[in-house]
Amino acid sequence: MTIYEDQYYLVNKKYDENTLYLKPFNKKARMGARFEEIPYGGEPLFFENAYKEKDKQHGINRPLRKAMMWTTFLIVDENIKEDLEQYDINGFQLYPAVVIDDNGNYHEDYWFFNIYQPLDALDTDLSIIDNYNPNSNGHDVEKFKLKTDVLDQIKEENRLIFIMPNTETMTIIAHQKIVDIFNKHDVDSVVFHKMSEWYAGKQFRK
Repeated sequence: MTIYEDQYYLVNKKYDENTLYLKPFNKKARMGARFEEIPYGGEPLFFENAYKEKDKQHGINRPLRKAMMWTTFLIVDENIKEDLEQYDINGFQLYPAVVIDDNGNYHEDYWFFNIYQPLDALDTDLSIIDNYNPNSNGHDVEKFKLKTDVLDQIKEENRLIFIMPNTETMTIIAHQKIVDIFNKHDVDSVVFHKMSEWYAGKQFRK
């Protein structure tokens, strides 16, 4: 029997004094997390440092990274994007993004993780859920267990990245193959917590 919790990781930004917190620069970027596929051919999504003015007051200029996050969504550079393109992942697209640095320069070689088709793979019977309510659409999960019968029916390549719709944080779930790509590019701004070892609050620990 496959132990999926050893294959999948929860994706979080790395929290330290250098963490760059992004915010949408235009309305279209804010719409990017509505679980809809974005038609190609339109303008890209624009993001900037959410604390740019405050950082300027303190003489802080935060450099852009190979991978950054807006809330729970990833934004990656061209090199990571090229490696991700080898996979056919259900309900997932890499959409063009532009990140504006603290000096007002536009960096156009970024791509937004648009996960527009959530996968209901949370096993509510075996997961540890705080104040479980069967009618809730936002379970506060303290320990994850995945539905093996759901994942067994989906080809591995098609489920390498997904978000579960019935959890409070809507965290990106990434397969080991995706984690390997980020490790290949020495990404140090994102943390991957193996699901079998994860517990609530671990994302805030170093």
